[in-house]
Amino acid sequence: MRITKKNSPNKYNGRRGWKPDMIVCHITEGSYNGAVSWLCNPKSQASAHYVVAKDGRVTQLVDLKDGAWCNGTSTKPSSKVYYGKSSLKAVRDRRTNANYYTISIEHEGFWKENKGKLTEAQKAATIELIKHIRDEVKRIFEVEIPANRAHIVGHYEVNPITKPHCPGENFQFDEIIKAVSGSNSTPTNTNDFKVGDTVTVKRSATKYATGQRIANFVKGSKYKIKQLGADKALLSGINSWVKLSDLEGEGGTRNIIKVGSKVKITGSKYATGQKIPGWVKNRTHEVSRIAGEKVLLGANGGINSWLNKNDIKIIK
Repeated sequence: MRITKKNSPNKYNGRRGWKPDMIVCHITEGSYNGAVSWLCNPKSQASAHYVVAKDGRVTQLVDLKDGAWCNGTSTKPSSKVYYGKSSLKAVRDRRTNANYYTISIEHEGFWKENKGKLTEAQKAATIELIKHIRDEVKRIFEVEIPANRAHIVGHYEVNPITKPHCPGENFQFDEIIKAVSGSNSTPTNTNDFKVGDTVTVKRSATKYATGQRIANFVKGSKYKIKQLGADKALLSGINSWVKLSDLEGEGGTRNIIKVGSKVKITGSKYATGQKIPGWVKNRTHEVSRIAGEKVLLGANGGINSWLNKNDIKIIK
């Protein structure tokens, strides 16, 4: 694809030993030319790897080998951008500045105009750009960025306190991910497994999540989940990470939680820590958004509250 290159001085030289595996989407809250100019201005103390115009033009400001100044998280609990406030499990678990392992894409627009919805030209350019980024990251770092909502995310998921509407509620994440992956299935891998579940490694599985070959004696055997990642599980006994798609629960493959799923609340507290009233637990709710290990229920006229996946169950 055609990419114009400009060099922003606002960047890290390198990535402090990290390899990028997450793409973060933003809205500029300004014009394309204005954003490019400002992000190249030393006074801004900000940058992004790419800026995408409404007409599909793309400018690169920071090399992929370097960290941009766009998704900064703090290690101080008192900070509004403290990593522990992120809705993404990966950000919370890594306990460092998210700029080190992310790639940023700014999109021309104003949230108040259309709540982040991209023009058709902009969406097409973003799809091609993400394909390009994934190819380049694989070539440079030998890392494959999964095409799912745990790895192609919004700024609001990294910094929910300071950037709650970036890029916006109408940003076409699912359409973009579906086009990038070339899949007609739901792009978000949200198997409803939990730590402590007993699972079976499918006989069709060939490789661990780390790339090594799975031995035949492991296939068909049962293990308990020791730890969960966005798309993989650490199994006790073999102490190895296995892709969630290569696991089956006690009753076969688990239900998939996705946007639109009807669920009941089984937990006692919201993700924010507040107690859930009884009348809320007695109702059926619809999943409006998924962010890592959390789901937003009833955004359109419902309770509009975040819960942990472990605290809900799908209604069949």
